[in-house]
Amino acid sequence: ELKPNNIVVNSVIDAWARSGSPDAGERSLALLHKMEVQSRMDDYDVRPDTISFNTCIKAFCNSNSADAPFKAEEVLSKLETNPQYPKKHGGVLTVRPNRLSYNTVINAWAKSSLPESAMRAEDLLLRMIKTFKSDTFATITPDSVTFASVLNALAKSRTVRFKAEKCYSILKAMIELHEDDGSYDTKPNIICYNTVLNACAFSARGMGEEKRQAMKVAVGTFNKMRQGKYVSPDAVSYGNMLKCCANLMPPGNQRNAMASRLFMSGSDEGLIGGMALDEIRRCVPPRAFLPLLADMGYDDPIRRRRKAHAVELRELPRKWTANVKRSDMASRQRASFAKPKKTPERRTRRHEEKVKPVIRRPGLLFEYGSSGKDM
Repeated sequence: ELKPNNIVVNSVIDAWARSGSPDAGERSLALLHKMEVQSRMDDYDVRPDTISFNTCIKAFCNSNSADAPFKAEEVLSKLETNPQYPKKHGGVLTVRPNRLSYNTVINAWAKSSLPESAMRAEDLLLRMIKTFKSDTFATITPDSVTFASVLNALAKSRTVRFKAEKCYSILKAMIELHEDDGSYDTKPNIICYNTVLNACAFSARGMGEEKRQAMKVAVGTFNKMRQGKYVSPDAVSYGNMLKCCANLMPPGNQRNAMASRLFMSGSDEGLIGGMALDEIRRCVPPRAFLPLLADMGYDDPIRRRRKAHAVELRELPRKWTANVKRSDMASRQRASFAKPKKTPERRTRRHEEKVKPVIRRPGLLFEYGSSGKDM
């Protein structure tokens, strides 16, 4: 008699996880419970393992249901208790979570639009770090994917106050963890640094103190990047810093001067991408933008008396964009700088009725009767 084993049941759970069905999580959880029951029966050689739990977590995350992150974290919490299941030929199987278990749940919170999603993701990260530092036998450490997911959740959150400082503290925790264990998995990358800058740029919804703190964090993070210990700024970094100037600093000479220095520095390093060009036009007034280009050696727009919004990235000197990735070359030009497009007038049926049909002057007309003879 054929009976299922771990491979068969785990494959079915994985099929549900890949289906994206709204009830995939519940169906996978039911299979997981069935495995637990069968593990205590002598007739079956089936017991849940880490793969079973991780796949069930993935099924909830892929179901896109509103409570998916809560359900996924419930499965993780059970896995953290290190459940034990009897083996068929004696002994006990102890199931423990691994890094993928945590990363999948954190990613579910990061993708969620719930108000508390960012804080729940951060709590899971801090729990991982605390366990690793306090437990002598702990082997699970967050990696760059873990940190990047939490930073992204905080950066896009609209409910977290002083999120720039929170992101910077997480980045510092990542650096400390990397310097303690020296692992390549925990080495800070450019995505983590740029996400901190992005969190600063979108702290403009806060009050004056939050904006000042966000700008301070942005400057400190960018200076760390320029030191080049772990990463160096790229085109996105310069674009985000200019966005910080536009969003966090009031219009005036100080903002103009700082934004101009950033733009000049980016051009010297060949890192002027689409975002940097868009944001410099938000930072400085139109009357100052073309003189800035002329001071940097590109005076063609001012000689031709062109408008600031008409300058395109592709016409800038090649050395200004030499080190920009192709994906960062696209201009995200805002509507305030783009010329209004003329929408073609839509011809309606009523309009067509008003237009008199054109009748060509006929030549010789013949009418034919049923007999075919001329009438």
